[in-house]
Amino acid sequence: MSREKAELSNHLIDNEHGKGHQMEVRVYYEDTDFSGVVYHSNYLKYMERSRTEWLRLLNVFHTDLAEEKSAFAIHRMNLKFGPPAVIDDLLTVRTTLQKLTGARSFLRQEVLRKEPDGSEVMLLGADVEVAFIHHGGGAKRFPDDLREKLGG
Repeated sequence: MSREKAELSNHLIDNEHGKGHQMEVRVYYEDTDFSGVVYHSNYLKYMERSRTEWLRLLNVFHTDLAEEKSAFAIHRMNLKFGPPAVIDDLLTVRTTLQKLTGARSFLRQEVLRKEPDGSEVMLLGADVEVAFIHHGGGAKRFPDDLREKLGG
C-alpha cells in the first residue's frame, strides 16, 4: 500500500508517450467497493478529470464552450482493465492525443500505479474517441484556435 505524502501533480506532457497531459489522483475510501478495490466506473471519473484538467491547462474551458453552444462528447471508448487500485494508492492518469480529425479527437488514456522499484503498472488502458458537437447533438468542426491548442 502506497502512503506517499507527495503533492498531487497536474501538467502538460510532450515526451515519448506523446503530447498531452498527466495528473495524479489518490484513491480514497469512497472510490472503492465492498472488497476494498477501486470500483470500475471510478476509473472513468479519473479519466474525465484528466481530460478536463488538460483542457484547462490549454486555456479551454467548458463554460466558454457552453457559451458557444459547443461541447465535447464521448463517442466511443475501448477499455482494458489490469490489476486493481486500492485505498491510498497514488495513481497517474496519462492522456495523449493520437489523432485529430475535423470533429473528432482520438486519445489514449492510461491509469498507472508506480511500483516501489520505479516501474509503472497499467491498471486501465483506454482508447477514447471524443466528438466535438453542437449543443443538442451533431458533429461540429474544431475551430482553428481550438485545433491549434489541442496540437493538431
